[in-house]
Amino acid sequence: MTLTVDLPPQVEQAYLAEAHAKGLSLDALVRDVLLARQPSPIGPEMTPERWVDEFRAWVHSHSGDDLPLLSDEALSREFIYQDPARERARGEVEGEAEAREEDN
Repeated sequence: MTLTVDLPPQVEQAYLAEAHAKGLSLDALVRDVLLARQPSPIGPEMTPERWVDEFRAWVHSHSGDDLPLLSDEALSREFIYQDPARERARGEVEGEAEAREEDN
């Protein structure tokens, strides 16, 4: 299918720059973007094989994002489920203990 899209010049330039950085033509980049955002069927009509294919496509769609790797600490349960109120209370308690030590 051939499609004509009227984009503002700054948007067009941004896509041209991204395509150039990835070594793609503008057509190939836009095609990849559209395919990555393609609505997928949800529900019983999606086979397990199709779900795996969709998931892998989603994973690969993020391969060029240059995202930082997370540390082991950032992936730990304790880090994910931190309780800010508890952390503040712990800091206040530690601060009180330090103040008592300084008074002695």
